[in-house]
Amino acid sequence: MDTLQILTLKTATAIGRLADLQRRVDRAPEKGGPVIKPALRELTGALEELQVANEHLQTQMDELAALRWTALDIQRRLDEFADALPTACVWTDVAGVIAEGNDAACALLNISKQRLGGKPLMLFVSDRESLFGALHTLRDGSAARVDVEMMVRPRERHPRRLRVTGQRLEHDLRCVWFLQQPAAASTLSAPETQ
Repeated sequence: MDTLQILTLKTATAIGRLADLQRRVDRAPEKGGPVIKPALRELTGALEELQVANEHLQTQMDELAALRWTALDIQRRLDEFADALPTACVWTDVAGVIAEGNDAACALLNISKQRLGGKPLMLFVSDRESLFGALHTLRDGSAARVDVEMMVRPRERHPRRLRVTGQRLEHDLRCVWFLQQPAAASTLSAPETQ
């Protein structure tokens, strides 16, 4: 039984006891009647207000529980969507500490999801100056998006050059980083003029 249910039960018990006390006073001689009856009416009103407040609070708690389940469902769907992305993505705070990554990022960086969170992104990057510059650019707001090529070092694997695109999220204090193969040089020849 939670605290609100206990409070509701105690309020209902107090109302029952007060009703019993009211009946006793009604049957008793008028010795304390002028003082006790108004006090009992005032106490009855206060307990009824408390009971109404308990009911409103219970309704709000039920609505909050429903919203919590909705939020958990949305979070589950977002996690599922992020893991379905074929591009490796990691989310960091503005200092570059990884909050989470999708399945593709974990595979690329050769680390489990449980171990990825809390690690600085710089652990996986050889070009630290490039990363610090990108973080500074995103943090100070001079650009909402950065696109750089840098050497990424997966755990216990050979480093490789990747295109790293970072973007500061508008409604969040985090950045998202996309780790992709660099764009290949165009192999198409220029169109001929006639």
